[in-house]
Amino acid sequence: MAILKIVKYGDDILRQKLKPVDYNQLAPQLPMLLKDMEETCLAVRGVGLAANQIGLPYRLAVILLPAPTKKDENAYKRYVIINPQIIAKQGSKLEEEGCLSLPGLWAEVVRATDVTITCLDENGQEQTIRGRGLLAKAFQHEVDHLDGKLFIDLVDPALKPELKKAIKKLRKDWN
Repeated sequence: MAILKIVKYGDDILRQKLKPVDYNQLAPQLPMLLKDMEETCLAVRGVGLAANQIGLPYRLAVILLPAPTKKDENAYKRYVIINPQIIAKQGSKLEEEGCLSLPGLWAEVVRATDVTITCLDENGQEQTIRGRGLLAKAFQHEVDHLDGKLFIDLVDPALKPELKKAIKKLRKDWN
């Protein structure tokens, strides 16, 4: 397993709409790739990581939803979503959001509070998954990544000049 380098804002791959992957072609490398993505996400205390954030053009993301237990306060539930599509959204909430590809930047965006997706799981099985709260937010954030969108695209246009200044300042510390 390895902690992978996360692609930062400005890299072209973050703006590409990724095409669906052929599960059978991806399957041989999937177990190691998922372990590396999971380890990377945990190392940087993220909730989700899309393949293009590590420079790979796969329509694939991993979500690690906190699920603490009495025995393990760091426990989480892992979701692997391959070729995800959002098929339903309900509700909306303005909430602060960040991104591993824009480290240190946080901004308020509106997201649906209840989202249903279809996808393949890590075994290539078709799934329909409904997420609420943080899971709904994570589904939307990661599907946006796979569609070449970033959370900053959703920020109130009046705040964009301020956001650009913040990105310029933060970029100096990104490696």
